[in-house]
Amino acid sequence: MKLAEARLDPTLDLDLLHQTEQMKYAGTGRNIFVAGSLPVAHDSGATDRRKHEAEMHAPPVIPPPPPINLKFFGFASKPGEPKKIFLSQGEDIFVASEGDIVNRRYRILHIAPTSVDVEDVLNNNRQNIPLTQG
Repeated sequence: MKLAEARLDPTLDLDLLHQTEQMKYAGTGRNIFVAGSLPVAHDSGATDRRKHEAEMHAPPVIPPPPPINLKFFGFASKPGEPKKIFLSQGEDIFVASEGDIVNRRYRILHIAPTSVDVEDVLNNNRQNIPLTQG
């Protein structure tokens, strides 16, 4: 291809026009009208293309909620009053009954003789915590 020289003559150069018409665009296949689109890989196999499309439309992987790190280690009950439990988290000790919120995050759902059901209200996660000894 010859270099085009700078000139002020507005006549149409048919040879240069013909050369540019013969050029074929071989881009990456990226859709410039879709934000964040990636170039399409030119695979010869249809199965690879379907796999790529499935990966593009797959829902994002959501990590599991963090575990509830409370320890259930005892009861406190008086006749005629609701059953209360002792929970610990690190150095902190909590006393709660069914329906109470512990540490501004955990709701006590049900107290059983050997375990307690707790809900993490921030992550909508429920967990059964067994009674521990010691």
